[in-house]
Amino acid sequence: MNIIPASPYKTNSNAEIRVFDKIKESFANDNRYLAFHSLNLTKHEKKRFGEADFVIICEFGLFVFEVKGGKIIVDNGVWSTTDRYGEAHRLKESPFRQAETAMNAIISAIEVSNLFPNLKISRGFGVIFPNNESLPPSSEWDLHTVCVNRNFKGFEIWLKNFFKYWESKHRNDDKLTSHDIASLKKYLRPNFELLESLQAKIANLESNVVKLTEEQYKYLDMVAENSQVLCRGGAGTGKTFLAAELARRLGNADKNILFLCKSNWLRRYLESKIHNENVVVSTIESVKVDQRRADIIKYDVLIVDEGQDLFNLEDVATMDDLVNGGLETGEWYIFHDINNQYGLFNESKVEVLEMLESYKPAKFSLQLNCRNSMQIVDKVQSIIHCDMGSEGTGDGPEVTEVFSKSPDDSSYLEEEINKLLKSGISPSSITILSPFSYEQSAISKLPEKMKRIITKLDDFSVRSLPVQEISFAEIKNFKGLENEVVIVIDLIHPTQLTENQDRVKHYVGMTRARAQLSLIWQNI
Repeated sequence: MNIIPASPYKTNSNAEIRVFDKIKESFANDNRYLAFHSLNLTKHEKKRFGEADFVIICEFGLFVFEVKGGKIIVDNGVWSTTDRYGEAHRLKESPFRQAETAMNAIISAIEVSNLFPNLKISRGFGVIFPNNESLPPSSEWDLHTVCVNRNFKGFEIWLKNFFKYWESKHRNDDKLTSHDIASLKKYLRPNFELLESLQAKIANLESNVVKLTEEQYKYLDMVAENSQVLCRGGAGTGKTFLAAELARRLGNADKNILFLCKSNWLRRYLESKIHNENVVVSTIESVKVDQRRADIIKYDVLIVDEGQDLFNLEDVATMDDLVNGGLETGEWYIFHDINNQYGLFNESKVEVLEMLESYKPAKFSLQLNCRNSMQIVDKVQSIIHCDMGSEGTGDGPEVTEVFSKSPDDSSYLEEEINKLLKSGISPSSITILSPFSYEQSAISKLPEKMKRIITKLDDFSVRSLPVQEISFAEIKNFKGLENEVVIVIDLIHPTQLTENQDRVKHYVGMTRARAQLSLIWQNI
């Protein structure tokens, strides 16, 4: 059956990984069965956030499964599990109760949504003990809802009997159709399956998650089926997010992963977000040193972000030497935007891309913008005519534009900062970008009092984005990064560029804002 995601998501449980594989093998190529792993529950009767280990939706209804590995101990109704180190962990409630409350939370959310008013959904729950031989009979559970090791070997047969058991209890003649299953999938995925965001936590928020779009799930699943991938996408289409999530997943599969980029800022930022001992994050300049430190001769997998910055013969030769099998036969995933973001660090060579394409990798093109508001997408596309992906994240504030009075004028910048702060926007949510250094930019002309609330980002402080103060960076260093509000300064208006002048800095600077973009053009 189809399972979402296509590989186990962030679990240290060997039992869950074994169950994941069994579910994926069951009912092969049968689209009437759909499974979710680690489905987050936003509404739970006992917990602020709950989670279902596995959920299966099929023609017989919706079913939730709790998985327990290791040694199981029940003493006077209190459940405990013993991990691989022999340490006992007491459970707050029985795994049957965990599965039942998770099932009720999902059914309740479906009913409250009012999207399925006439749909009758049979439901059930079970517990899977893949490592245990048996569970004694009890009035607190029915053995038809229990899968132990002897059932686990013939898991598909056990599932068939499990579905028949719940069907007999509900006596519901209405089976779910393929359309019903597809509709439930579309509803459950964006509302329950949440991944940790690569973007920095916004001040005063308790947690920061993003809903993966249908497109991002689709591409993550596709990538899992290929060993070489070229993935192209405009700014804001989620390339860095997808590359980092891919690194986590492959790292969890005990592969040695090299995550490579050009920018040391992006490298430091990603190091603070990808916590996996099997993943080495490096730049092309420092990769040999990092390779020696990690005591790795060749990496199992190469992942490259902002690949257009490395599309030159020297860097590609280095990459070829880093991965088992080289670029021709090795496993690699390169995310790039050669159409719009080349040339900030060095000149990209189209023939390098053609060489990579000659190895016959799978090629994907990300189309959905999942960073910028519709107003930002429309503005960038209208004045730069560059690919920004489609849709955007929703309705936001209008983009503001003014022309400075002179190169030495900072009055509009001062006015814009004061306006944002007075409207209640946190300083940490504001980043100022310039093509110049701090000393050469309009910031250097601000009053000393205002300059004291602005922090110059560097490759150390970028690990803690967003910093507490208003931040400043050169545009080229902020590639791959973002903030809620961005003020772009010191650039001339795109209409004043000659045909020989590139628009890369305009494109990169203007696409870093998620919600509010302010443009203060230099008057020439």
